[in-house]
Amino acid sequence: MNLLASIWEMGRCRLLEARENDLPVVATVLAENRAVFPLLGPERDLERLALSVLRHDRLPPNGHSAHENSFLIRNRSDDELVGLLSVYRGHPTTETLYISHFFLRPRWQRRGIGREVMAELERRAARAGYREIRATVGLRNWPALRFWVALNYDRITKIVGDPEYREHAYADIELAKSLKDEPEAA
Repeated sequence: MNLLASIWEMGRCRLLEARENDLPVVATVLAENRAVFPLLGPERDLERLALSVLRHDRLPPNGHSAHENSFLIRNRSDDELVGLLSVYRGHPTTETLYISHFFLRPRWQRRGIGREVMAELERRAARAGYREIRATVGLRNWPALRFWVALNYDRITKIVGDPEYREHAYADIELAKSLKDEPEAA
């Protein structure tokens, strides 16, 4: 099974690989989540960030764009845009899947969609032989921290950002979840 086929479906969602011509919809997802950007670091130009997501410009050291995929998350019943997911295969180890971006449009948050997407991604990753998944979260982004910790991303692997707390300082925390004990999906 292809871990990240260009289209994959689950209960309520369909994920389709995003292309450069999807720039307007990726920018829409980011714009609707603009409130969290100050929690993640310096304010960013959303269109530039959207293009960067689609072109896979922000890669890990010695990373390659062929290892990253970005997906539009769409509602299966009416094809409405729900969110965006980007994953990088093989960072920091070959057995690690890294969540580069995961944004849901605000009207779709707190409906279980994020949990559904992550459960499917975890199943696919475990079947493909990955042993862990990692995600970076802004330390001041309380809703995101609660989301990831509730999904058992509870091992801290790294903290990056400003070394001292200040009102406009930021820091990110990298959380990991082991997949080796995940049950095989039928």
